[in-house]
Amino acid sequence: MYSSTSKNVMSGITHQLSKIKTTLLALMCVAIVSACSSNKPQINVDETQNFADIKTFYIQPPLNPINATLANHLSTAITENLIAKGLKPASEEDADIAVGYVPSTSTKEDGTTLNLGLGTGSYGRSGGISLGSIFSIPVGEQTSLQQGLQIDMVKDGKFIYSAAGSTELDGKDSISIQNSLNELVSELLNPYPNTTLNTQ
Repeated sequence: MYSSTSKNVMSGITHQLSKIKTTLLALMCVAIVSACSSNKPQINVDETQNFADIKTFYIQPPLNPINATLANHLSTAITENLIAKGLKPASEEDADIAVGYVPSTSTKEDGTTLNLGLGTGSYGRSGGISLGSIFSIPVGEQTSLQQGLQIDMVKDGKFIYSAAGSTELDGKDSISIQNSLNELVSELLNPYPNTTLNTQ
């Protein structure tokens, strides 16, 4: 059984984690809005962090409600990229870092953003088509859909890596969309230090 001191400590830790998640979501939303205004990714790395000490990661569920298929795809893409960097997946309790992500969509017409939504699902003025319940793609001639993504890594309550970017979804089929998302995840995680070089 736990003593009252242990319960208070656990309650304090839970409260701090809740505050971190709320702050993370707010920061991600701001970064996504600014990242969606240009296709160039914005990447920030804590230069004081010794990335060679980081061996394991845990991917948190998305911080905004999204389609389960999209969540699974993005989680798998992030996992594959981090494994290629020399990290190993672990449980939330055992991981060195927590990885959070927030996808978003924005619809643009003639270079002007018409709407921005967290998650997916967006219709153009001319109607839309749905692909595998993942996306709604506008069908207007000059309307395009951009998928934004923010990936943040937290170690001991401190952000150590943050990347935000977007990609225009040119293809209207699910495979093209998945390929675009894979490229976006790779682009956002490419600057993460490769720890496999340190183990050889």
